Amino acid sequence: MSTTDERDDGTLEVTRPAADGDDIVVIPPGPPDETSGPRRRALLVGIAVVVLLVAAALAIVTRNNDSLATVVRTTPPTAGTTPAVAAAPVQIKANPKTTTATPALATPTVAITVPATLARPTNAATKVVAPPPTVPAPTLPPPPKEYGASVLTWTAPRTLTIETGHAVSLFVTAHNPTDGIASLPHPLSCAPRLDHSEVCSETVQPIGSGQSASAGYTIDAHGVVPGRYTLDIEGVVTLSVTVTPASA
Repeated sequence: MSTTDERDDGTLEVTRPAADGDDIVVIPPGPPDETSGPRRRALLVGIAVVVLLVAAALAIVTRNNDSLATVVRTTPPTAGTTPAVAAAPVQIKANPKTTTATPALATPTVAITVPATLARPTNAATKVVAPPPTVPAPTLPPPPKEYGASVLTWTAPRTLTIETGHAVSLFVTAHNPTDGIASLPHPLSCAPRLDHSEVCSETVQPIGSGQSASAGYTIDAHGVVPGRYTLDIEGVVTLSVTVTPASA
């Protein structure tokens, strides 16, 4: 029986005697499949492309974290009906000079519709509110001027003669010639007495401008000793009174 052993430097043929019952036939392996190399390279290139796409998608999502989320689904390429071939890990180095253009993500535009009831018209007429009319303060006349009893003009006798035991009448008039009010410290009706025992109320009597006040008194000389006396009218007018002895 002859066997053929394939070596790198050629073919070695070994012949050994066939034993009885030895019917095993050794079939040399066929030539290698010429299509397995290109398929393996295509599979590695596909894996590298997938890795690059995943890295680019992660970079875009990290940079535009406020944009819409982009979901990248990667599906490993299928090799058709060709069975998967176990390959040794391949280290892929990225070329620093090659720059992958990052696609710009369009910012979504959100349209906001404002209800007609909330919209403010820009050409609405401005309502002008007129201020209330100003009412002028009433003009009050100035207060009248005030004077004392010394400005009065008196009509009265300066002297008076009375017989003891008798009584006489005395009339006086006070006139105010000023443009104000003249005030008497006591009412003019309070009659004076020869012995100054009169009691008058502490009431002021005003006399208006251009007006007059009059009063009539009874001067009584009963029980009065003859002599000279004075009558004081409002502290302004002083009358000299002579009381004479009674006639025989």
